[in-house]
Amino acid sequence: MHTEIQYYVNLLSPYVHTYGYLVAFFGMMLENAGIPVPAESTLVAMAFFAGQKVLSIWLVIPIAIVGDVVGDNIGFWIGREGGRPLVEKYGKYVRIDQKKLSEMEALFKEKGGRTVYTAHFFATTRILAALTAGMSHMPYKRFLTFNILGAISFVTVISLVSYHFSKNLDTVLRFLHYFRWAGFVVLALIIIYYFHKHFGKRIKE
Repeated sequence: MHTEIQYYVNLLSPYVHTYGYLVAFFGMMLENAGIPVPAESTLVAMAFFAGQKVLSIWLVIPIAIVGDVVGDNIGFWIGREGGRPLVEKYGKYVRIDQKKLSEMEALFKEKGGRTVYTAHFFATTRILAALTAGMSHMPYKRFLTFNILGAISFVTVISLVSYHFSKNLDTVLRFLHYFRWAGFVVLALIIIYYFHKHFGKRIKE
């Protein structure tokens, strides 16, 4: 077994045996609320425990989905209520100025739905997507719809693949590696399309 996954399996083992499915819930909730917890590795480890018959995969999946959605809603409302002033105050330290912030918000307003959905499949965007959606005042119903769809897709795919290969998690890591690359390609195409559509029009004008 890959040392990274082995580390999380060993780390989570006492908590899984004590708290059971709550580990899946809080693992997903904390990262999506903006706290850098390795939710993806936690999910793979939980599927491993399900493969060992310690847990049921059919309970891990819905509980993790609920944790994902709850965490994203927390991040969304933090962004909605106080995200922009926070970024305006400290954004300069990470090279985010007013112009970049406005561009980011504009992109999220137009492509916010698909961004919320695809963000689930990348660790960095999982942490920031809900906060940015709230900060850009994306309509809540739209956010919630794509958030739920993204949570269902991400948790189900990762959990079932990890469960199916629970005796050989190195195969899961290879799958995740190629899965991320495919996602990066899709995301790049979306960004290229966006800039071509908007900046292409300005050039013609």
